[in-house]
Amino acid sequence: MAGFWAYIIPPELPTIVLRLVLAFLAGAIMGFERERVYKDIHRQKAAGFRTYSLVCFGSCLFGLASIYGFSSFGVNQDPGRVAAQVVTGMGFLGAGAIMKFNGKVEGLTTAAGMWVASAIGLMFSAGMYVAAVLAAFFAFLILDFHRIFPGLFQAIKFTPDDEIERYTEIQAKRKIRRRDRINSDDSK
Repeated sequence: MAGFWAYIIPPELPTIVLRLVLAFLAGAIMGFERERVYKDIHRQKAAGFRTYSLVCFGSCLFGLASIYGFSSFGVNQDPGRVAAQVVTGMGFLGAGAIMKFNGKVEGLTTAAGMWVASAIGLMFSAGMYVAAVLAAFFAFLILDFHRIFPGLFQAIKFTPDDEIERYTEIQAKRKIRRRDRINSDDSK
């Protein structure tokens, strides 16, 4: 009976649970930021808390299954095979998230964010805790950078009146330069 419980509850279970919880938290933080910002601004459905949490958590599950789920006997003992398929699969999902409407491309940040979330999940599954936490922090920083530094990415917007005023100002300067040039030629 002890062998049965050892089979059901492996000695690696605390490590596995820690990795899963950390992967979920990293994805949840990124997803929370996206949902808070994107849905507030655009009022559309976007990849948010659930999507990022599931992507990060799911990729961690795939990595853990690759590391602990298969016996490492024989020729096929490379746990990186499953991780490579996670990268490919996330590329496929990311391509589906990118859409083009009327010449405007949307979904690039969502696709890139989900791809990064899957990489962070794989890092947690491999036991790279510090690097994964650091990566999650930088991903959150990147996704929330425009809120942290709001004036940094503001574009200068001109109204038609501004354009007319600017054009008139440029024309006036040209006339003055032309007049000064003619006056300097006449004085020679």
